[in-house]
Amino acid sequence: MGFLMTNSGITCTVFGSTGFLGRYVVHHVAKSGSRMILPTRCSENDRQHLKVMGDLGQIVQLDYGIRDEETIRYAVERSNVVINMVGREWETRNFSFEDVNVTFPKKLAEICADVGVRRLVHVSALGAEEDHPSAYYRSKAAGEAAVREAFPSATIVRPAKIVGVEDRFLNIFGEHSRKYPAVPIIDGGDTKHQPVFVDDVAVAIRQIVHDELTSGRTYELAGNKVYTFDELAKMVLKTIRTRKSTAYIPSFIMKALSCPHEWLLRRVPFPMPTPLGLTRSYIDAQSRDYVKRADSLGFSDLGIEPNNIENGYVLDYLRSFRAGGYQVGDAPWEHEERDAKLSA
Repeated sequence: MGFLMTNSGITCTVFGSTGFLGRYVVHHVAKSGSRMILPTRCSENDRQHLKVMGDLGQIVQLDYGIRDEETIRYAVERSNVVINMVGREWETRNFSFEDVNVTFPKKLAEICADVGVRRLVHVSALGAEEDHPSAYYRSKAAGEAAVREAFPSATIVRPAKIVGVEDRFLNIFGEHSRKYPAVPIIDGGDTKHQPVFVDDVAVAIRQIVHDELTSGRTYELAGNKVYTFDELAKMVLKTIRTRKSTAYIPSFIMKALSCPHEWLLRRVPFPMPTPLGLTRSYIDAQSRDYVKRADSLGFSDLGIEPNNIENGYVLDYLRSFRAGGYQVGDAPWEHEERDAKLSA
């Protein structure tokens, strides 16, 4: 029979727990002894993996809707900490950027303030700006402002592009290497990025949850190295050991290719597969750099040293894109060691 090693005294409601970042945050916050309330909109099969992240009774799952104030209130009224990681990188017939990234965070912040929640952590995105060419990042900036207005002591977290097994960043290059003769790079691929490992972001959020001095602050969580978009694509191609190269495609051509799918997403009444890297918001986003500001708070202020994404175990998940498949004893660093021995 399992038992909790510690009890943090925190009851934490996590919105977006079944998402890419969400499952890591649930794992780390629950491991520190916090009781977790996880409102979700999915079926039991899509959330059952979260049950084993805590002891018996530690993980409580609820059904809710982002437009249902009653279920939102029920999910947060017993908690002293609320984390919002709900987000959407493309629009659909049922949910726009405004619905997901602005209206819901505002409503959640207002309810949290009304029921007396002590801490609110709102996860936004590095690059959230009111004048951004991408509607996604404009909505993220508007969401931050709405949360701050309703809950002034909220902590805002702005992660850079997150990488990990389920990411929608480096995996795009791997998927395109399988589908196309060359990996398409928008325009010249010279925009700058500071990718961050998903587990580092989750650990940072756990630290924020346990440190009340982080209230009212904004943290930009970025990796320790800056890459161009083109360099990241070539890093992936090297990792998966393919002879394919990159191809530079003007953004107006990519936008033209994305239009039919975007049109269908907003009109069909059923879910549609969304091609990675072929949405208007993704294409527009490549016109700006995503680099942490020198004067902003970050990992160092939380006492955390982020991983170098070039470490073998961080990029290990990309091996699934290799033509020979995923083989035991075939990690990138082992391959380099074998090459060194053969050359000697």
